[in-house]
Amino acid sequence: MILLDKKSYHLLSYLVNLNEPETVMTISKELGQSRRKIYYHLEKINEVLPEQVEQIVSYPRVGILLTGEQKKICQELLDELDDYSYVMSVGERLQLTLTYIAISKERVTIEKLMALHDVSRNTILNDLNDIRNKLSNEEYDIHLRVTKARGYYLECHPLSKIQYLYRLLYSIYTEGNRGFIAIVKEKILDLTEFGRYFSDEVNHYLSIKISSAQERMGKKINPNDSQFMVQILPYLLLSYKSIDLTDQERDFVRKEFASTWQRIEFVLATEIAEELTAQFDLQLDTIEISLVAMLLLSFRKDQDVHLDSKDYAEMKENLKLFLQHLQVNFGFAFNNYSGLLDQLLMHCKAMIYRKTYGILSINPLTNHIIGKYPELYTATQKSIYILEQAWRIKMSDSDIAYIAIHLGGELENSKSSYSKKSVTLVCDEGVGVQKLLLSQCKQCLPNCDINIFTSEQFYSVSDILETDMVVTTGDALETKFPSILIHPILSINDMVRLLRFSKTNSGQVESNFSQELVKYLQAYVPECQERHALVAKIEHLVRQELIED
Repeated sequence: MILLDKKSYHLLSYLVNLNEPETVMTISKELGQSRRKIYYHLEKINEVLPEQVEQIVSYPRVGILLTGEQKKICQELLDELDDYSYVMSVGERLQLTLTYIAISKERVTIEKLMALHDVSRNTILNDLNDIRNKLSNEEYDIHLRVTKARGYYLECHPLSKIQYLYRLLYSIYTEGNRGFIAIVKEKILDLTEFGRYFSDEVNHYLSIKISSAQERMGKKINPNDSQFMVQILPYLLLSYKSIDLTDQERDFVRKEFASTWQRIEFVLATEIAEELTAQFDLQLDTIEISLVAMLLLSFRKDQDVHLDSKDYAEMKENLKLFLQHLQVNFGFAFNNYSGLLDQLLMHCKAMIYRKTYGILSINPLTNHIIGKYPELYTATQKSIYILEQAWRIKMSDSDIAYIAIHLGGELENSKSSYSKKSVTLVCDEGVGVQKLLLSQCKQCLPNCDINIFTSEQFYSVSDILETDMVVTTGDALETKFPSILIHPILSINDMVRLLRFSKTNSGQVESNFSQELVKYLQAYVPECQERHALVAKIEHLVRQELIED
């Protein structure tokens, strides 16, 4: 049986994804662990490797890089991990406990929590104390209480509970690994009778219904947000159902959601509720329907035909003032001003609903934007007060970075192109990221005609599409064309691979450089794994030189 805790799992995942060697010092900084811990977890990983596979070794002044065989075996080990072989960390136990308490309609006891985690009574008591301390430092006014009649429960305003659970689930699904995400669902199902909420049939129905929102609402929800909604909606509905509301509290919550009732999203949410009842015998009341509508309103949109609605005329004027400030004070010029205005309006409509209802949205590209485009981010940050004052909100660094992404995708680029090749970008990360990625790729590939699609759009035209190469941000894309996988914000490696393509006469992005280098080094470095690591180091230096050129 494979026994790996969270830190061993993270190290294994990290090593599988390395494309060039890294020292133990670098790895320890990236994973937030001491070097001693890295060596400890590396030893644990080596213990579960098959005998015929070379041990993973850190070479002096070179570091660690898995061979092809090691990478294949380690990926198989990751795929084999399940709730019987995965050992949760303390933090993960707390997340699972909080999720269980938040959605349980039944009395939560020490014994049930022991069964949930298969740990001792003392461990559970220590975890509960940690949860109390954790909640005391949260921005939400939430307290863990216990009574003989109710067991353990969360004492708070009903909306605060839903907001906190949303934040908790967001953390689990964006920061947790696949093993832990699966365990949360499986453990909840084992100890509750909520199976029908999480059934494959319900998930399939919700996926189809939400993805068809474009036809029903004239809007298309971002595919990643749509998938996330399907994953977390059962938890949020169960959290609400676990609350015993007085009539006065129920009326208050209804009023909090009243702003959703006049929106077309509420009509779609009502349809979803009616069909859940008819097909799966799942009843949703007005508040639950409003909760679904609120999520539909809050998630990012890739398309929206209602941008000229009078309801948002004032918001559009605010955005015009914001863009004018950037043009006058920072000299910004935009390729497609009206298109940019529509993108920002579409983005900010959803953002304001997120702010109104306390829906967390963290931009994973924030640090990339700040680090790679400091002037763009600073200009956006210094101008954002115009929107904050107009809408009476406070924007976070993530919010500002999202705005900067949209701006960066439309900034004028004076580079010309000739002898053009055809490149197709496929990106499901939202319109703003698509625009920025397109802008970056145009800089790297000045001699190419570049089109950009979502994966859904790509598949719809793949039979008639003519292109020299497909560049994708998702590893699940299937295509007959030469393709490479890149990050939404281009890394140095991504840029080198794109530059290499721009200098060749075919869609083949790889070269025989590595093979030639291996052949030359073989006489001087006979040990296979050490030679493999050295090749990667030399390639890294060459990449840096290419970028400088």
